[in-house]
Amino acid sequence: MRKVAVSIVGLISLLSAQRIKGVFGLLEGNGSSYPNTGLYYRWEDENNASIMAYAGDLPGVEPFGNDLVYDPRSKLLFVVGGGPPLFTWNGSVHALDVWHSLVPLPTALTNIGARRLGVRDTLLLVTRDRAPYFTAYRINYDPQSGSLTLDSLWSPTHPLLRNLPDALLIWGDTAFIAITYNPTNFSADSLVLAINLQTRQVVGSWVVYPNPSELVRIKNNLYAACYGDFSSELRIARITPSVPTPQIQSAGYVSYGGFTTDTSGAKDTILFWAAVDGSLRAFDVNTGLTTSSPYLGLASSGAPFNPYAVLWVGNQIHMSFTNYIDTSLIVLRDPTYEPAPPHLDTLFVAGGFGGLGYPSLRRFIYVEDDTTRGLSTYLPAKPDFGGIQYDIRSGLLHWNPQVEIASAWVWDATGRLLRRESRPQSAIPLEDLPAGVYVFTAVTLDGQTLSHRFLKP
Repeated sequence: MRKVAVSIVGLISLLSAQRIKGVFGLLEGNGSSYPNTGLYYRWEDENNASIMAYAGDLPGVEPFGNDLVYDPRSKLLFVVGGGPPLFTWNGSVHALDVWHSLVPLPTALTNIGARRLGVRDTLLLVTRDRAPYFTAYRINYDPQSGSLTLDSLWSPTHPLLRNLPDALLIWGDTAFIAITYNPTNFSADSLVLAINLQTRQVVGSWVVYPNPSELVRIKNNLYAACYGDFSSELRIARITPSVPTPQIQSAGYVSYGGFTTDTSGAKDTILFWAAVDGSLRAFDVNTGLTTSSPYLGLASSGAPFNPYAVLWVGNQIHMSFTNYIDTSLIVLRDPTYEPAPPHLDTLFVAGGFGGLGYPSLRRFIYVEDDTTRGLSTYLPAKPDFGGIQYDIRSGLLHWNPQVEIASAWVWDATGRLLRRESRPQSAIPLEDLPAGVYVFTAVTLDGQTLSHRFLKP
């Protein structure tokens, strides 16, 4: 049996990494106790079978964040902030040099109503909930100076570009977007459009079942998740770009989300959350049939924790569950790929056992990259936390009081979050924790990170 070690560290420990395979997740703040959007990050080092994960605030990024995308050329992570308030969608786009800092770069696209993001070469593609509904920006980034400019290039004009584009998928030189509903009266719409990024023209459109809100690709076809009014069965529309009419099939279950396929796009299977029992179901795109039992037996225990996001990365399934106050996260090793246990990689559970704290984890993305881009030439100075020590008499974990910390966390050796503190003043009380090994992580007000393992006798 292979033993999997788990450690929780800050992003600063990844700076010596070569090739990495990581997962990012966008955490929705609520505008009050969690005033910012947050970021979840997970990386597995296959060389030593260790897992590193992190969750924390993105200072300055509005709560109710909606989407994120990674640009492998500039090595920047772009995220969409939402409100506040909840129903006033600012939709600002922020950029992070995520391998060095959690503080967004000064350049931002503020209050543009952004919904979904995509990247193609040096282009940042943005869909919006207001005109222009689709815009391409040129990404110009100098990592030595940290300067970023986003030059608005073009927005196609077409009578079908309207309402609320709520899904975006890039395939070669074509951007596919799904038009869901009119944000002024919430009437249903049912279009998937194709925009050629070279000619800047709408080159195709398909009428599908109402409310297409997710797009995935398997081999030579696209599949749109069409939710209707969320009271009827999920419809899955198969779109072949060369065929004007899509094939629309019923998945057999009402669904509220979680529509995904393996990131490689090789498997003929789509996973989605079934509303009837909170189970993860598998839809075969060849037969048009959904499995009669939950995939791998995976199902939510029900209210108050409901399934929310899911990502399928080869041999791993990342799942988030929410009660809209806290989020549970489970990363499962798919036994169909690796039959030998253990199958549970990482577990952040809520309901009295930790959790991520944020109201929900909305969206995952998968990233493979090389992070060795001249790091030593512009790596920010590591903050001087001084001697971090646990005082047995006071039950406090102390550090340099001159360091201003934005957020701090204490995790146990299995990856469970035990403490979360906002703006702690040089110490965290830990007298109620049992003896053992713990990990303290912190983010300073200027976005620098620290991870420190300590023993409580």
